[in-house]
Amino acid sequence: MPAAFVSSRPGGNRSVSAPSLILLAAITAIGFCALHIVVPVLPLLARSFDVGPAHVQLVLTLYLAGIAGGQLVYGPVSDRFGRRPVLIAGLVMFLAGTLLCGVAWSLAALVVGRVLEAIGACAGIVLGRAIIRDVYEREAAARGLALVMLAMTLAPAISPAVGAYLAEWLGWRAIFALLGVLGAVVLAMTVTRLSETNLSPARLNLVGMIGAYTTLLRSPAFAGFALCSACSSASWFTFCASAPYLLSELMGRPPSTYGLMILLPMACYMLGNAAAARFALRLGSLRLVLCGRAVAFSAAVVMVLWYFSAELGVWMLFVPIALSSIGDGLSQPAAMAAGLSTHPRLAGTASGLMGFLQMTVAAFGTFIVAILPHDTALGMVAVVGGFIALALGFGIFAVHRTPGSRRPVLAGIAPPQTGPAQAGPATAEGS
Repeated sequence: MPAAFVSSRPGGNRSVSAPSLILLAAITAIGFCALHIVVPVLPLLARSFDVGPAHVQLVLTLYLAGIAGGQLVYGPVSDRFGRRPVLIAGLVMFLAGTLLCGVAWSLAALVVGRVLEAIGACAGIVLGRAIIRDVYEREAAARGLALVMLAMTLAPAISPAVGAYLAEWLGWRAIFALLGVLGAVVLAMTVTRLSETNLSPARLNLVGMIGAYTTLLRSPAFAGFALCSACSSASWFTFCASAPYLLSELMGRPPSTYGLMILLPMACYMLGNAAAARFALRLGSLRLVLCGRAVAFSAAVVMVLWYFSAELGVWMLFVPIALSSIGDGLSQPAAMAAGLSTHPRLAGTASGLMGFLQMTVAAFGTFIVAILPHDTALGMVAVVGGFIALALGFGIFAVHRTPGSRRPVLAGIAPPQTGPAQAGPATAEGS
């Protein structure tokens, strides 16, 4: 791993110390930690503020919307003004939002704080990867991205249990106290140990950005893969939005039940990723997309049949979504790789646009499930199953609209930006 790097861009003849990969992992993971740590306590928040599930669901929905918007903004802004100042500004905003959440006197104040948290945290999600691309050579970059992806996998896996037990032992405000401490440490480390890595800032080209987005969205193959990935993510977040209420209100379970049981689909997602890595070269990206979505659709069928033939229980909730997560682990990296391969010269823009669509559709899914009745699991089953079916349909459409000369080859397997385990973009090359 190099101790310093020299910019290879025009005019970039300065060298700076390479940032710590552990710091970059922390910068990236804190946003996903803040996303998942509050999910188990949504029913507690509803009781605390004496509001219905549809209102408190905004704590999750608008957080997703905030991250979605940041996906399109932080990259171009940091290209113009530098990674360091933009990242510091984002972390300051994250801390301000966390403080507001911790002292929130109403649900409205809590929601505003969560939006600030999301917009601020998105800086770390986007710029952590950008800094690695700025600094490291190919081999070191692969290692760096692997560490960041590991952190982005572990953060959402562990944080629900941490949030659940903190809420049970100390109250839900302790969650934001912990996030505040973590955010302050990351901000201090960023200020003292992170040098600027964008040594040749580029000017903003809004016309070019709009043209690139238009080109991508007019591509049937790209749109299909992007919507396939987005619907897959939406099925997961819809489940996360519903499960705590079903466990608490219908089964009388404490938040810690969700925090522990959610580890099952997380582990299954990683199992799917491992299988994708094992069979990527043998099957290819397009077959992995179809195989993964077929597995997830089979799990949705199991979920529907189980719901109508047995009494609602913890295993009825988590076993089908765990099976679906295996399919997500297979298909999400392949869908990302295939989407980026449709226009290789626009891979950076495509990655940001796919991340935006993932979070936007996920936010829409959590909103839809929030306004449905919560006295049965039917709403969750219908919305989750519907998104899984749509993901299969978009996957089939995208594969059939991919010309043979553009069919992608997976250069590496990585978790997707959203889903049971959040992670960075997959790497793809046009064949």
